[in-house]
Amino acid sequence: MDFFTIKKCFNCPNRVVDLDKLESTLRRVMADRRFNARLGARVNTSRPMHHQMFHVALAGCPNSCSQPQIKDFGVQGQARPEVGTGCDKCGACAAACPEGAITMDDAGAIINRAACLNCGQCARACPNGAMRVSQTGYRVLAGGKLGRHPRLATEILPLAGDEQVAGALERCVELFLKEGRPGERFGSVLERNLNSLLSVSSNK
Repeated sequence: MDFFTIKKCFNCPNRVVDLDKLESTLRRVMADRRFNARLGARVNTSRPMHHQMFHVALAGCPNSCSQPQIKDFGVQGQARPEVGTGCDKCGACAAACPEGAITMDDAGAIINRAACLNCGQCARACPNGAMRVSQTGYRVLAGGKLGRHPRLATEILPLAGDEQVAGALERCVELFLKEGRPGERFGSVLERNLNSLLSVSSNK
């Protein structure tokens, strides 16, 4: 019996990362940490309820169909765009951006980083390759939950690679197992220990 779930969105055209590979990596983390045995001993049941488990969600893009914002640990696929040479100011990238994060001036496209969600749609729409994806990875979230006291997940890494995501899950799992109380969701544990987790994550 698994005491954790991993939910991922399907391989849709918006997906910008390889979730199948990441899922395998994260399942290995859970096995290496002996998560099932350790949590099973704490909750003392062979059929855990939803709130007694640890829930992971993998989203292939910022659309977040697998709902990582309300899971104990979640990732959003990221495709960070950059404006290169050759922009002819056609405006295709600006028209494709769902966030309105791209404007045009006399020099070409300008990306508003505060509004950009790194979905990569602008790069796909560019007809000549001037708008390109400079980096792909994952935004890492932790501590989301619904229930009696809902909580949106906290960002712990803005743009991470596979191994960084695995390391973040290791730290979250150890925090959950060491500091959590029987039946307590990770969001509550995180509220008591957020600063220590963020300081460790920022140094990785």
